Amino acid sequence: MEKAMRILSILFFLGMVAFGTSPAGTAFQLDFKAYCMDGDGELTDWVSSRLDAYLVGSQHEQSTHGHRWEIWSREAGGTPSRYAVCGSLRDGDKPDTIRLENTCGRCVGFIVSRKTADGKVKRREFELNASKSRHFRKIPGAVVRLEGERECSQ
Repeated sequence: MEKAMRILSILFFLGMVAFGTSPAGTAFQLDFKAYCMDGDGELTDWVSSRLDAYLVGSQHEQSTHGHRWEIWSREAGGTPSRYAVCGSLRDGDKPDTIRLENTCGRCVGFIVSRKTADGKVKRREFELNASKSRHFRKIPGAVVRLEGERECSQ
């Protein structure tokens, strides 16, 4: 038994040395910005740390007695977005579909990504009017994710 454990540990070690570790997918560099929703606008420039944006936003909230603020994010140089609060992603009405529904009473632009089993990521941005929805096909081994939202371009 002890000999078998030694052999297994050696094989495991050799496997780690030979193959190493590989990334699970493509990593995206994100920038962050603190933004006041009660009229003060941008609280920071685009920064590389979410914590930095959070600290500025929370200090602003304390100094202005309850101003609402949020953190916007963007892929380096891309379209600004914020964390999705108006979207509901669930199984669709038709078989093998996923449904994204706009739960807010206004037009919202959504950023949706699909990561396939081979690690490729495709992103799409589109707008949904109030109480509207959109369906996506389910693909085996793929993950559909709601990444953010933004104001409509109207």
